[in-house]
Amino acid sequence: MKAFKTIMIFTLSALIFVSAGASAQDKKTENKKVEVTFSIPDIDCMNCQKKLEAKLPYEKGVKDMKVDLANKTIWFSFEADKTTKDNLAKALDKLGYPAKEIEKK
Repeated sequence: MKAFKTIMIFTLSALIFVSAGASAQDKKTENKKVEVTFSIPDIDCMNCQKKLEAKLPYEKGVKDMKVDLANKTIWFSFEADKTTKDNLAKALDKLGYPAKEIEKK
């Protein structure tokens, strides 16, 4: 009977430990991802596109980005707790491409 109680206590402890770890991991992956699209009228060639694709993925918080040369836009997916739309616009401006956010309808 004592062995049964020991096994039950061990099992319950293990379940609590595992569920606490899973809960902490869920909170880590819950970083709020935000999407934004900017109009960049000064982009006009493949070299401009390559420059943006080479530099901007390394901005803090950027998870994904796509440059659309034909429409002169750039789309970002980023973590809101690590950067902001303003910071991304400043990064574009710093590279020589002033940007204006395109509001979603």
